[in-house]
Amino acid sequence: MTPRQVLAANFILESPREAAFMTASQLGERVGVSETTVLRLSKLLGYSGYQDMKNALANQLMNHLSTLERAKVYDGTAGKDLFERALQKDFDALSAARSNLPSEELRALGKGLAEANAVYLAGYRSSYALVYYLSFYLSWILPNVKTLSLHMPFEMLANAPRNSLALGISFPRYSTWTVNVLSQAKDLGLTTAAVTSDLTSPLADRADLVLSVPYKPVSFIDSFAAPMSLLNCLILSVAEHLGEKKTEILERLEEQWKKEGIYTASRGRNGEK
Repeated sequence: MTPRQVLAANFILESPREAAFMTASQLGERVGVSETTVLRLSKLLGYSGYQDMKNALANQLMNHLSTLERAKVYDGTAGKDLFERALQKDFDALSAARSNLPSEELRALGKGLAEANAVYLAGYRSSYALVYYLSFYLSWILPNVKTLSLHMPFEMLANAPRNSLALGISFPRYSTWTVNVLSQAKDLGLTTAAVTSDLTSPLADRADLVLSVPYKPVSFIDSFAAPMSLLNCLILSVAEHLGEKKTEILERLEEQWKKEGIYTASRGRNGEK
């Protein structure tokens, strides 16, 4: 590494937040080296180019960036390029989830949920969408699934029956509320579980069972393509542990839905059923 490349590398190490949003030209001007020096540095570090290095740096920082800083990562990308970049983020997250599928953890948590006397789900802000989805389907096949109230989570947990399980869901930036709820559940002696980004998550320290899944935000949006897919796997794991009981439950539900007219038959293009 040349002395000029060392200057650029030191700036990136010392000011990663600033460097993540700079062009190669801006970074070079800031430290007093040429744009070419910065471009060569990115190649030397094993990246395909400066943009590749910049994206890698931004991904590392995403866990700590503000919403505005996240949005800036996508500045300068518009139209079809913007949409393709957003979709690629989700594809990459799903691919990583498939390559690192936590099969043993999925089976263990599926068994824990299936055998629990009561299940308590906790999630706040954007992660609440995941909690709602999980609660919706678990409630089909489990008798006692509760979404913890934002205003009375501790009171609900304090009255939990024996052999209850509390599951928290949160991704960067992690919700203080969800972390506190899971801590309280653990203090009360409940089995605790977490669906989160990785084992460095603050939820992981408070969980007996951890399901980690790749998380790749898209600009200022918390993109949950991979977490949603993992929840599908978890729901299937619970159903698998229920065995024939699952079939009986679904048959009863179908009868009730038909009786109540829950679903409307689709029509053809000309209005025929």
